[in-house]
Amino acid sequence: MSTMDHQHQHQHRRGSFCGVIPPYVHEQMAVHGDEQTRRNALAALAVDTTVRAERLIADLTARTVAARATAHKERRVHSAGNTAELPGTLVRSEGDPAGEDPAVDEAYDGLGATFDLMQEVFGRNSLDDAGMPLLGTVHYQDRYNNAAWDGHQMIFGDGDGQYFNRFTAAVDVIGHELAHGVTTHESDLLYMYQSGALNEHFSDVFGAMVKQYVSVPRQTAADADWVIGAGLFTSAVNGVGLRSMKAPGTAFDDAVLGKDPQPDHMSRFVHTLDDNGGVHINSGIPNRAFYLAATGLGGCSWDKAGRIWYAAMRDPELRSLRWTAQFTDFARLTVQHAAALCGAAEQAVVADAWQQVGIAPGTARSAGTLAGDWVLHFSWGCTDSSAQTALTFHDDGSFTGDLSGKWHRQDGTLLLSFDAGAAQYAGTLAGDVATGAMSTFEGADGCWQLIRQDTTGRIGN
Repeated sequence: MSTMDHQHQHQHRRGSFCGVIPPYVHEQMAVHGDEQTRRNALAALAVDTTVRAERLIADLTARTVAARATAHKERRVHSAGNTAELPGTLVRSEGDPAGEDPAVDEAYDGLGATFDLMQEVFGRNSLDDAGMPLLGTVHYQDRYNNAAWDGHQMIFGDGDGQYFNRFTAAVDVIGHELAHGVTTHESDLLYMYQSGALNEHFSDVFGAMVKQYVSVPRQTAADADWVIGAGLFTSAVNGVGLRSMKAPGTAFDDAVLGKDPQPDHMSRFVHTLDDNGGVHINSGIPNRAFYLAATGLGGCSWDKAGRIWYAAMRDPELRSLRWTAQFTDFARLTVQHAAALCGAAEQAVVADAWQQVGIAPGTARSAGTLAGDWVLHFSWGCTDSSAQTALTFHDDGSFTGDLSGKWHRQDGTLLLSFDAGAAQYAGTLAGDVATGAMSTFEGADGCWQLIRQDTTGRIGN
């Protein structure tokens, strides 16, 4: 294996991994399925959940934007031959004719359809807007139930044939996963809580637009089904797809896969530490807002609504809030861009769409800050004896000291992720004191308290 292949495998394990099948679906299958289904689900979780846990460390690296190049498609599809080797054997390059493997040709066509929408509608030159090649690997592992973007390329499982068909068959899934690459290069939204749900939401928006764009004839917003992943389920599953943007929470209700948990309104927002803080769950709320905006504005989803959402996603203010971005922040930006791109009537439609899902577009704000000196008290096992360490919190969402990592604040919740180790701290922040639980993703393992120091170095009350 070449050095590049080794580096790519390392990146796959630790990079920006986003799978279209949420972990809670695999968990349900592991509990309620037969022995083979259980083995398949656990194998998928071994790939998916491990990398999702590492994402919680928020090990983000600086990205260099390449010089803009003339738009051209460059697709390369590989086959892993039902192994975990990435990228695998090259089986189709740009311009090669179709072959006899439907997974190869579906992946090739889906990559091309996504590129076409980006370029023809939004004037974007691939994911990075600089001509990034679109890479994909089919036949990944044996009966792997997922498709994913690993920060470098797409990977596609063949499905188990019992509950899932091959994952190349749904073009909106391909568009969804590739859109994570767009988000990374634009707003770089933290993949946790509401910012992570916005990340998933934009991918669903883009996936839906790709499916509607390549339909013959092209679909209007009113004609589309707004189902993400239609056709992925076999006839054994009671469901129409992975998610419904039109009616979140109704996509599936199955004895083995469980019930679609997505809320359609902020009054039903799900507070959880699972699924990176509910990124695949709570994305149903902005998903429905986009459906309402697109159908309210009329025409095709990309005519007005898509352009508004794309402009809001690229807004520098959203990137400045990437650690703490809330639904209200994104809603406000879409309302602003609706007025700038279209007019007052369209602005009113977009604002009403958000109001219908219980979100009032917020006012402009700067990223929340805990900047200053704090003392962290922590005890594995919640014993009476605790260790302590001094930490300095910075405006960029990082903290340093004997321990270093990233902090994230959402409403009254504070989340700490560390550069070293798998520990995750989540708790309640009230003024200058935060308390909560420590976890290594296998359950609560300890307790912690964070207390701000005043300017003289005395621990605050």
